[in-house]
Amino acid sequence: MKLFSTFLLFLITASVFSQAANDVEKHQFKINMLNPGVEYEVRLATNQTLDFGAGLQFGARGGEGYFDWVFVPAFNAQYRHYYNMKRRIGKGKTISGNSANYIALANTTFINESIIGNTVLSGGYFGYVGPVYGLQRTYPKGFNIGFKIGFGYYYDDFYEGEFGPVLGFSIGWVIRGNRK
Repeated sequence: MKLFSTFLLFLITASVFSQAANDVEKHQFKINMLNPGVEYEVRLATNQTLDFGAGLQFGARGGEGYFDWVFVPAFNAQYRHYYNMKRRIGKGKTISGNSANYIALANTTFINESIIGNTVLSGGYFGYVGPVYGLQRTYPKGFNIGFKIGFGYYYDDFYEGEFGPVLGFSIGWVIRGNRK
């Protein structure tokens, strides 16, 4: 709980001191190819967005003598604060398509049903919530890549939960964005 409170205080402080001249897209719609799905990002305030997504998420686990992999339905949401837009502009780099680095409070919930994979899952849900550091780059013609890393509290409907790493990578296209 202390970790969450500290992170929330950091986001609030960062939003108070953010630069008004650097702004994120009003909204943008993305299609992800690596983990097939869709994403919608909407501006809340200067340099702050809510990002929602739904699609198939890849998961893997292994141990001595086994390696399981699966694609499962996933729903995610992130409260993002983009913090390096002014610096990117100063270096002559674009911020189009929210091309910047961010910190976020992320949550992803997975439905425990195998779509594709070498293992069978039997109902329920699992997921994580926690702070992440990420970056997003949108290139001409809308090509988009994203990366996030962090630490989260993992939960499911079968046991108490535990803390662990969060890692994500996406490749796709921004279909529609609007800075106004």
